[in-house]
Amino acid sequence: MNETTLYLHIPYCKQACHYCDFHFSTHRSTESAVLEAMHAEMAMRSLQMPWNGAAINSLYFGGGTPSFLAVTDLSRLIDEARSLFSFSPSIEITLEANPDDITPEKLEAWHSIGITRLSIGLQSFNNLELQSMNRAHDASHSVQCLEWIADGPIQNYSVDFMYGMPGSTVESWKRQLDQLATYLPPHLSCYALTVEEKTVLYHDVRSGKTTLPSDEVIVAQFEALRAWASPQGYTHYELSNFAQPDKYSRHNSHYWSGQSYLGIGPGAHSFDGEKRWWNISNNTLYAQGAKVPSERLTLIDLLNERLMVRLRTAKGFLWEGDVPVGLDHSLLKRVKRNVQTAEAKGLVTCTDKGFAIPPDRWMQSDAIISELFLSPKES
Repeated sequence: MNETTLYLHIPYCKQACHYCDFHFSTHRSTESAVLEAMHAEMAMRSLQMPWNGAAINSLYFGGGTPSFLAVTDLSRLIDEARSLFSFSPSIEITLEANPDDITPEKLEAWHSIGITRLSIGLQSFNNLELQSMNRAHDASHSVQCLEWIADGPIQNYSVDFMYGMPGSTVESWKRQLDQLATYLPPHLSCYALTVEEKTVLYHDVRSGKTTLPSDEVIVAQFEALRAWASPQGYTHYELSNFAQPDKYSRHNSHYWSGQSYLGIGPGAHSFDGEKRWWNISNNTLYAQGAKVPSERLTLIDLLNERLMVRLRTAKGFLWEGDVPVGLDHSLLKRVKRNVQTAEAKGLVTCTDKGFAIPPDRWMQSDAIISELFLSPKES
């Protein structure tokens, strides 16, 4: 039986973080209508291939802030998904949660409805950094939630952490990592703060109100993270992700493997192996059944996308399994020539099975990968 993943986008937040460009709303007037539309969308998509008859091995609540949702609403979504899809016996059900939403009572309630894993938007232990990004929690929430989780029923969890924050230095970042070492979460997602257009951070940086660390400092922070992680027992298995043994993110690993995935809710994306579609990022229009645009990917599109996701991982790109079925032999030869050129420059390492970007060059991965892409004109 094929295995796949289900993503449920909960588009509501307590307040707007200054760096976030995901689809969300701080107004909940559409919540009831959106949830009903999500149930209807799940029912419709469950009849489609490849999800009809496939085993769901990961259900992921993202957002937005899913922990902001009532437990009864989360439970109903899980129950509905279970009735419509075939759940793998070992299914992993992840809930994204903000520290200020976590209490011992909530942990017990989430566990009772089937949540098996948490993804916690901690971001920082530094109050000035949290305030500069307009996070809803403070450092005391960060510490308290980790202590509650340590004594709670959900022991599988991930922590989101950010470097490259305004005012941060290599030394201040190392102090943050030292504090994190007190808890050693099973999984870490560590991201460099990025400036996205149409965000408050973008305007603050452009106006000079906010100053970010230099590229050299950000690279040094990344290297400090890598040097810290290995002695703590983490495997650096993807550009931004570190895991203790057997604690890899099942949901994200599925995305990075180039397999199908189903997204439900406003702004959610789906991929069936050949075609991709995305729901409108507007709660009212989504609830009213707005048209869903789609595109069919060419073999070159599929190849380039697999290069993009696979080369951010330690496993890299494998000639057997990652090359789209049906890709013309002459195009495959062009890819291999591009890889040989990159290898000669020391940008990738090759084996008989495939090739990868060395972890110490992952910060350059976008530039390296773009040199390996095939142009659509080459088809």
